[in-house]
Amino acid sequence: SNKNMEKNVNTEMNEEQLQDQMHQSESENLTSEEQVTFLESRIQDLEREIEQEKETYVRKVADLDNYRKRLLREKESAVQFANERFIGDLLPILDDFERAIEAGSEGGDVGTYADGVKMIYNQILDMLSKNWGLKQMDSIIGTEFSPHEHEALMMEEGSEWKTETVVAELQKGYYLHDRVLRTAKVKVGKPSQ
Repeated sequence: SNKNMEKNVNTEMNEEQLQDQMHQSESENLTSEEQVTFLESRIQDLEREIEQEKETYVRKVADLDNYRKRLLREKESAVQFANERFIGDLLPILDDFERAIEAGSEGGDVGTYADGVKMIYNQILDMLSKNWGLKQMDSIIGTEFSPHEHEALMMEEGSEWKTETVVAELQKGYYLHDRVLRTAKVKVGKPSQ
């Protein structure tokens, strides 16, 4: 396609050169007054062409500017409403918290209240798992310490461990899909030296 463009440019240049030569030879046979009239006419033609090219350029610049502005508006809208689905998923859970707060302020059974809070907790985990790809790091106690998934907050040496082993989970870790979102904070058992 570059060769075609070059060919078209060369063809246009050759045509322009040919026209210029024709005009030159025509103007040589004309009187000086006719030459001036001819040249003025040619200048007017070229000025019209330049004006048309300017208009085309200005239109293209305006189109590009409008396109850029539309992209910015769409991006701002996407950012503004990016979390709409997530927030929509949280609203029923907020309603449950509101009911739990009302039930707690009425002075009911503490065990029932705790069960309600656990139910809301499980509802949040279920929603985040099904709709957003959040997974808890489960059953990490007794597994080998992995700096990619665990953050050691405490260390304990002992002969009962052959490798660095997670002996206590101090804070849960989470994956977002298959990527570590937050490392689990753990206590690590280290083999005695």
